Amino acid sequence: MPPPPRLRELLHQQRLHLLHGEVVFMPEERVETIYLVERGGVVVFAPSGEGVLTAIGPLRIIGLRDMMAGGVWQGVGLAQGPTVLRVLEKAPILHMIDAAPDAHQRLLRALAAA
Repeated sequence: MPPPPRLRELLHQQRLHLLHGEVVFMPEERVETIYLVERGGVVVFAPSGEGVLTAIGPLRIIGLRDMMAGGVWQGVGLAQGPTVLRVLEKAPILHMIDAAPDAHQRLLRALAAA
């Protein structure tokens, strides 16, 4: 089933195919793209490398919170098993957020800061 028309512009045709343990992002790097996990997963470790902050599986988006909370990655992201990530362009997402009602923008920013 194709995505709704308003979301089509977010989907870039590029997919990243990663092997287990490959680095997806590092702490303090700028969030340039956001990813939709299509297969596999991404484990996010604390910046020190000790302790898991979260594990993100299929059909979950990674990077939106980091983008909203300062624009830099907050941890070390590693592929868990063979992983396929779909690249979501940042600009259309930011445009949709900017076009949202003020109350929605405040809610998104509050959720990102939590």
